[in-house]
Amino acid sequence: MSELRVKIPKLRRQVQLGNLRIVSTHYGEIAAFLLPLGDLDSVVDEEGNSLITKFEEMPLTKFRDELTRAWEILQSGIDCIYLTFHNRRVVAFVSPRLTPYLSLPFIGNTENILFFSNEFQTHVS
Repeated sequence: MSELRVKIPKLRRQVQLGNLRIVSTHYGEIAAFLLPLGDLDSVVDEEGNSLITKFEEMPLTKFRDELTRAWEILQSGIDCIYLTFHNRRVVAFVSPRLTPYLSLPFIGNTENILFFSNEFQTHVS
């Protein structure tokens, strides 16, 4: 998570465009996903209603300074924190509780996915 704090200004645009997705870990456990807003379109029930019912918005600059607090907010039951840039939603910091509903692209054998660092990135063409 500390690596994410440092790199977020450079990575924000890549995530926003859908070229990068980040899995943030804390002591080897998935803490949250940093995803483009379009990825949240798959987080719906059978009727097409969004499963993201509890969310907050946070300016990107505040998120960077308060990343640990943002993670704690997700642990308290919030589904997603929409990160804003100039008062506009740009990316989402998403709780790992929503993993079954996310259609994340994976590289390699999905039976043997390993996370070696604080960030895991995938490239989508």
